[in-house]
Amino acid sequence: MRRNEAKLTECLELMTAGAHSAASVVRRLRELYRRPGEREALQPVNLSHLVQQVVALTEPRWKEQTIAAGQPVQIVTDLAEVPVIAGNEGELREIVTNLLFNAVDAMPKGGTICLRTCQHDQDVELTVSDTGTGMTPEVRQRCFEMFFTTKGTQGTGLGLATVHAIIQQHDGTLDLQTAPGQGSTFRIRLPIRVVPETSVRPTARKGPDRHGRILLVDDEAILRELFTEYLMQAGHTVVAAADGAAGLEQFQAGPFDLVITDMAMPGLNGEQLAAKIQAVAPSTPVILLTGFGDIMKVQQQRPPGIAVVVGKPVSLSDLHEAVQDALAIQGK
Repeated sequence: MRRNEAKLTECLELMTAGAHSAASVVRRLRELYRRPGEREALQPVNLSHLVQQVVALTEPRWKEQTIAAGQPVQIVTDLAEVPVIAGNEGELREIVTNLLFNAVDAMPKGGTICLRTCQHDQDVELTVSDTGTGMTPEVRQRCFEMFFTTKGTQGTGLGLATVHAIIQQHDGTLDLQTAPGQGSTFRIRLPIRVVPETSVRPTARKGPDRHGRILLVDDEAILRELFTEYLMQAGHTVVAAADGAAGLEQFQAGPFDLVITDMAMPGLNGEQLAAKIQAVAPSTPVILLTGFGDIMKVQQQRPPGIAVVVGKPVSLSDLHEAVQDALAIQGK
């Protein structure tokens, strides 16, 4: 059976976007407490394309679950060809996701959500409206306060507070029109601006890429297959293992120029595997993939035997850079 390359690419893009969205949820409180002037590197973002991604990623929640409950929700989009803005893509995706889920929760009997984008003067405007229950003046007054919720134990009170914080950090504005029984309309405007050159990560390193024989250890089958395919297309020879014990067995059958291992695995975890590898082959670099990668980098922590720490979710560009750095250490 022939592979549908376009569909495969679309699915991989959605998987990557979903992984980054999950990571941004973990950092929501950080957004609320971020000090003035502290911000992530900006990237060029197509807001209309981002909205399409969010609608596809969240379909199980707004479509399948509501149909199963007998309270179907319909989404209508009116997405214009808008200029690219400078922003943090994960944070902006979180804005749309939070507003979409907030709209679903506001329509307990089902209804319609409309998402529109357009250019308004020097801004790109995003409008999210619903046909839900709307808000009383008292709730409207407090809905952006941290920990304020009308959902009882089912709400954290962080969703709209996070939306407000992220928009402010992007120098944008937020307007809310709502009334009991008349639904809600959130109107966001974000400035059109060029991404600063200092914020753009170099897309290529100087000199030819290094290639090597790599042992990849990850207990997630989808990630193992994805990374294996990518590394092989990049010119590496790859041997994959589904857990730490299998990885150690493969390594002993070696030789390998580099080991890439996930941290959280049953039995022998990534750090323990690295220690065993370093005990017999101290010159073999080990890349550790971990959900705590960003924290470890900030705190300048690196477990013994680890050459490079990469935070999860892992972009293919980050993986490529880590592999090149590790092979450079090995002198391959």
